[in-house]
Amino acid sequence: MSKKEINVILETITPLWTGDAWQDNTKIRPSSLMGSLRFWFEIICYFSGVCSEKDFNKSNGRFEKDIKNEEIRKELLNYGTDFDAQIQALRKLNVPIPAIVFGTTGWKSLIEIKEIKPLYDYCFGNRLNLPNRICVSKVNEEVKENSDCPKRSDNNWSVFYFPNPYFYGVFEVKFLVEEEILDGIFYPLLNFMDEYGYWGGKWNIGYGRLKIMRINGNVEWTGKQRFDFSLFKDETNGVLDWSNYLKLVNSFADLIKIDKNSKKLKVLSNQIQNQDLKEVIKELIKIKAKERAKDKSNEENTEKRHKIFGTTEKPPYNEDLPQGSKILPFIKKENGNYVGGFLSIVDLLELYEGG
Repeated sequence: MSKKEINVILETITPLWTGDAWQDNTKIRPSSLMGSLRFWFEIICYFSGVCSEKDFNKSNGRFEKDIKNEEIRKELLNYGTDFDAQIQALRKLNVPIPAIVFGTTGWKSLIEIKEIKPLYDYCFGNRLNLPNRICVSKVNEEVKENSDCPKRSDNNWSVFYFPNPYFYGVFEVKFLVEEEILDGIFYPLLNFMDEYGYWGGKWNIGYGRLKIMRINGNVEWTGKQRFDFSLFKDETNGVLDWSNYLKLVNSFADLIKIDKNSKKLKVLSNQIQNQDLKEVIKELIKIKAKERAKDKSNEENTEKRHKIFGTTEKPPYNEDLPQGSKILPFIKKENGNYVGGFLSIVDLLELYEGG
């Protein structure tokens, strides 16, 4: 087994936040980026059926299996040191594929970050001049900023904070990737992240959308959408195209509809276009707040609403999860304009909440 260095140049579309437990965001944390890659890879594995509920460890919110360090070490030694043998040993122990790719007890991740380096046209600050907070009226959808808003949500206003400093600009990530999974896992995952993924944290306010500018100078990766799970001795799933688990919808009602039988990543596109990112974010949050408030008087919908839109409570164990919200502002940049819509992962609720 050997790892290859892969240099990826990324540019922010929306602010990148990788703050630690003390909300310090003066550098880009590798653990935050790796956590994001794992989260979205697990989404793909779950929606495609590569992983199921039985593979999910609710205690840490990941597809992982509790195995004693000695047990996994013994099995790895019995099978040999080459890639196929090691994978065969892990699969015999029923280690889920995401845990094989990103590591588990006694097993090192097949993907690592060696170095992160800001390159140019960047800053840790508030380059976009975003407000400290905005608030949306629950009565008439009026939007206010900063000191005109209450400090926290109340019966009349929904309040959203925009942390800064955040990173905005161009940076390089040097990955070390097991060569055996480059074409079958790593490049397809980067392809997905470029189109629909989020990096870092604060996704519920639209942070974390990045554009991949290039990989290793001129590596062709953009057309690689097909994951090859046969690398992991998966007898049921072989080559899967992640776009098969994407659904474009035409309404917010479709966006929040949970489908237990055909899990999909749902996208509601083109809700607003503007050259000012702040205006796009404000409009998307206003739309989301309006939809969240629907039928609020009906107590039967309270639990469902909290599951879909999240609560103000921080999700356990992993600060980089999307703040409990399963509806995320989805922002792209096209021809100089920011184009905003929404991305839904509500079908994930089967894991966390039991549907």
